[in-house]
Amino acid sequence: MGANININISSPIVAIAGPTASGKSEFALALCKKLHGTIINFDSMQVYRELRVLTARPDSATEKIVPHKMYGYISGVKRGSVMLWRKKALKEIQLSLKSGLVPVLVGGTGLYLKALIEGISDVPITISKFRKKSEIILEKEGIYAFYKRVQKVEPNLESLININDAQRLIRLYTVWLQTGKTLSEWREDNKPKNNISNNFLKVKLSPERELLRSKINKRFYKMLEKGALEEVKLLEGYDFNLPIMKAHGVRELLAVLKKKISIEEAAKITINHTNQYAKRQETWFRHQYKADCEIINYNDDIDKYCSNILSIYKKLY
Repeated sequence: MGANININISSPIVAIAGPTASGKSEFALALCKKLHGTIINFDSMQVYRELRVLTARPDSATEKIVPHKMYGYISGVKRGSVMLWRKKALKEIQLSLKSGLVPVLVGGTGLYLKALIEGISDVPITISKFRKKSEIILEKEGIYAFYKRVQKVEPNLESLININDAQRLIRLYTVWLQTGKTLSEWREDNKPKNNISNNFLKVKLSPERELLRSKINKRFYKMLEKGALEEVKLLEGYDFNLPIMKAHGVRELLAVLKKKISIEEAAKITINHTNQYAKRQETWFRHQYKADCEIINYNDDIDKYCSNILSIYKKLY
């Protein structure tokens, strides 16, 4: 492709989205070989350094085949955020384009991609003492009561946040405690800005539900074989309110290490939670992500699908 298209700073960007375990990383690698691309991560858990195996990050050998950016760039003792990710992603996109490589965004965190494409509201950074107060209230009241508490200050909560999304509930309540304004009010008063001007070619991987469930099941047991339990052991002593501790399998495997549950119980719980998460992702992408190309099963003929995307890219260019 490099001989046919001269990549510059205004060239289109490719985004490959889909639920967890849909094969995004494998497909992106194959596509980048044809596109001459750089893979840029937009998965909110793959940004953490400590969890390569449990978050299904590409291994070191794969990362050497084509450039991989935005993986494991932050310590798990810190809090990743959409604002931090967006700032870094914009830099990596510019570096890729300036190097004559196509940025290929890959991940499953729709909020990150939405913020990149549409811009982001100027919402205040939360102060630790207010966040800590929110965390203490949640721990004392439990997730259901805390959700009801937050709902009193944010009437539209049901359409914004899932009841089990403790991290985002804490952020919303923290912003309100700190400023006296809800997150919705901040976003309404500060419309998204700095939206990126490049065109996007949006690809969505949509494997059949039963196939995805099977892949999620098999992947978790492969993670165990690759050392997921040993990886999680390094997180012992971390604050349970940190985002990294919300990664699927972390709490369950820590419970195994403490001999509170068996490995079989941990597998069952983690696989179930991952399936539920995949379903939420599918729903989000169905409503929030208008794909230019949707692929049910790229394993039918991966070269054909990559060539199709290459053809669409050239037309978009």
